[in-house]
Amino acid sequence: MTITPAPPSRHPGAAAAASLAVLVVAFVLSVLDGVVGVVYTQGQTLESLDGFDYALPALGWAVPYALWQLVPLTAGVFLSFWLILPIRPRHRVGQVVLRAFVALVIGVVVAGIVAAARLLATDLPVNPSSGDGRYYVLVVGTLAHSAWQVFSDTLGLVVAAGLAMWGWLHTRPAYGPLRRSADETVSVDAEV
Repeated sequence: MTITPAPPSRHPGAAAAASLAVLVVAFVLSVLDGVVGVVYTQGQTLESLDGFDYALPALGWAVPYALWQLVPLTAGVFLSFWLILPIRPRHRVGQVVLRAFVALVIGVVVAGIVAAARLLATDLPVNPSSGDGRYYVLVVGTLAHSAWQVFSDTLGLVVAAGLAMWGWLHTRPAYGPLRRSADETVSVDAEV
């Protein structure tokens, strides 16, 4: 019986699949939340069903907003799952949850950097009207609120994706700590 060395500890395919699942589910939930929130608010304000007239413009606003937040977030989660703190099949559940939490923090930092760069490039005026810096406090507060919202909205999703990635790796014999060569067949009685 020959035992081949363990495969590499980084799994870019599994990390990409977990990150893509986070992106798709978070995107759908974010867009639905934005559209339903606008339709409900407008319908309640007007006390009629005219709120549905606002659904298409809300969809046009919610899609780019979700993409600007979620694509950098999932890029950070992918990099963390793949390179920074990869999830391995031999980890315990607590280690996987901690690594998924760290991946989310890294993703939120990446999303915050992208949001700040976008704000500096497009929305922030070069010379604000108030010279005492209150405008910059408002900008920093808005960025912090946005980061907290993304963090709280995707915490369970990223942890679930990390656990799903770990479960998938854990159940595949090719990714386990030791694997047998492909030409070897072992009966159940021979291993006892």
